[in-house]
Amino acid sequence: MMMEKASPISVVMCTFNGEKYLQEQLESILRQTRMPSEIIVSDDGSSDGTVVLARGLLKARSDIRVVITTRKAPLGPAANFSSALALARSPLIALADQDDVWHPTKLETVGRVLEHDATLLLAHSDAALVDEDGRRTGSLSHALAMTRSERRALSSGSALAALLRRNLVTGATVMVRSELLQVALPVPDGWVHDEWLALVAALHQGVAFVDEELIDYRQHGANQIGASRLNAAEAATRLRENRTAFFARKALRNRALADLVAGQPSWLRAQDRDALSSKIEHDQWRSRLPEKHLRRALPVVGRWLSGHYSRYSRGHLDVVRDLVLRD
Repeated sequence: MMMEKASPISVVMCTFNGEKYLQEQLESILRQTRMPSEIIVSDDGSSDGTVVLARGLLKARSDIRVVITTRKAPLGPAANFSSALALARSPLIALADQDDVWHPTKLETVGRVLEHDATLLLAHSDAALVDEDGRRTGSLSHALAMTRSERRALSSGSALAALLRRNLVTGATVMVRSELLQVALPVPDGWVHDEWLALVAALHQGVAFVDEELIDYRQHGANQIGASRLNAAEAATRLRENRTAFFARKALRNRALADLVAGQPSWLRAQDRDALSSKIEHDQWRSRLPEKHLRRALPVVGRWLSGHYSRYSRGHLDVVRDLVLRD
């Protein structure tokens, strides 16, 4: 369904001790081929010059509504974004990290995708990964090891099938329609803002993936949230995790899914409610596996052959995880 005219866009940026890279990011936002009508900077209690720098760069922009808020006690990235997104006034809202660089056509490209189809609630894109000096190191989709089937799911209205396995939506690339916030906020405990927004949008069949690198996504030692490639070293680290702690986090996240299922909102389709329930059941089943490793083998292999691990978790990685994790 085609929309007739360009909508105003808000940019919502959350900051925390981001002075080092903030100027480059804000300047890239101010060089967009489609300018935002509003920029919101929500600072999470920075102790450096982040807020002063933001005010200095934005104070002269009479053509853009500027809102800068700060607090003494940090909320953390998810709660900070929840708070900041609630302040946005525009129909379309782009999320921004403090340390990236946007390509000039980012807002124009992603905004056009959402305006082309009024049923879409969230669009996200690929990104170029860069190091702290801005040197390209690869692509976000490659770092996430995004498969061809996952790309298809994210681009065809079937994003839920991919997102029940793992998050593939990076907040720094995201633009949402304001209607999504009415049903998705606040972000529940245990969830990062981007993955929760993506899940709720997917439950509305409203996710689109723009297969184009539209930002330089900077990776450095101070990232609050970043992209990590699942290489052998990363996999080994995950497989050394404490089993009780791992499933405690799963239980906290699944509490939000269970509340959604129990609430039976009118927009939640029966098949999607059943998929969420099956995801919860699978995680609960995994948490009850025997303490002794050898006794886990047959039930885990059985679940693997039934397809549960490929539908509701990360396939082979979680098969191995359930066979080897210990307390």
